[in-house]
Amino acid sequence: MEFFAAIAICLISTPAGECQRTTAVHWYTIQEPSTGVSGCMRDGMISAARSRLLKGDVYPKITCRSAEAMTRNAELGQ
Repeated sequence: MEFFAAIAICLISTPAGECQRTTAVHWYTIQEPSTGVSGCMRDGMISAARSRLLKGDVYPKITCRSAEAMTRNAELGQ
């Protein structure tokens, strides 16, 4: 199954449970799908590391969504 990674870059003062699109300093998605959840998480961490957005006061939170869910949400306008 294919998954897309969404990366939220949050301040270290933001609890992990509250790190989301609306509370992130930066938020972006990877355009290419990954195979499996573990592949998605790996690709998300690699992308976050390569983004040069990680400084001493922030951390990345990776969320993976299935390609099916992403397509469904796009069709619903979400």
